[in-house]
Amino acid sequence: MSDYFIGIDGGGTKTLARLGRGRDTLMEIGAGGSSLTQDLGGAINTVLGLCRELMAKQQIQPQQVSIACGLAGAGDTAAASQLSARLRDLGLAEVTVTSDAQTSLLGAGAGLPIVVVSIGTGSVAIRLSRDGHIRQFGGWGLAIGDEGSGAAIGKSAVRALLWELDIHSRAVSALCQQVMVKVGIQRPAILRWLREAGSREYAALAPLVFSHLPYCQQAHEIITKTAGEIDRLIAVANDNQDLPLTLLGGLADKLSPFLCEAHQQKLIAPFGTALDGACMLARKEARLEIAPAFTM
Repeated sequence: MSDYFIGIDGGGTKTLARLGRGRDTLMEIGAGGSSLTQDLGGAINTVLGLCRELMAKQQIQPQQVSIACGLAGAGDTAAASQLSARLRDLGLAEVTVTSDAQTSLLGAGAGLPIVVVSIGTGSVAIRLSRDGHIRQFGGWGLAIGDEGSGAAIGKSAVRALLWELDIHSRAVSALCQQVMVKVGIQRPAILRWLREAGSREYAALAPLVFSHLPYCQQAHEIITKTAGEIDRLIAVANDNQDLPLTLLGGLADKLSPFLCEAHQQKLIAPFGTALDGACMLARKEARLEIAPAFTM
């Protein structure tokens, strides 16, 4: 039985870590992104750095600590195993690495049947059915998925800019003019940005699109299309089970007003966060708490 626990919630743009004892929080710190699929080496270094910092500042030995990490990209079992191995090398008492979707589900629903949709840099839905079965939907990454995400909004904004350049040889709309400042003024610079940009870079453009609502038709079309993708994800995840719904992530509040009425009526406030869910798992491993038993 461990005396302390660390819960970590990591996504494409930020990572939060909490150290606690029993049900008390002793310290909480943050860092940059830790998506295992975007930058595995960087993600591992971020997580290890947060653990070391927490333990050093509280003068705690690794063998006293159980840790649970809910990270974007942890569905890649090879990547998750690499992180687990590095954490075990620290000498931690117990190590759990799972997806941020599962920790979001645990934190938001507190073990109750629910559909949770996380909308941030990426997008993913996860359902806890009444029979205790968990199933994930989406979360395939920007190259082929993550519809309804901040990265998808940014991608649509860049696509709108490229169409204006093709048709008018310049950025016409105010939105595209601002996007152009971010991605490059001349074609060589734009091509370089497109080669190098990942989910985080595209998602960083999403606030520009929201800033042009409600008066910009182009921005409205992008956000409406994005919300439609979230509606589709919700419908598939719910599968006629009539479960309550909660949205998490940095874009949850911004996109929820654009969802269809039926889904808005199902919305409930989350009981907790993905970081809370990670801490619940860590406390379970430390035998400080009984968490719901899930089957995949």
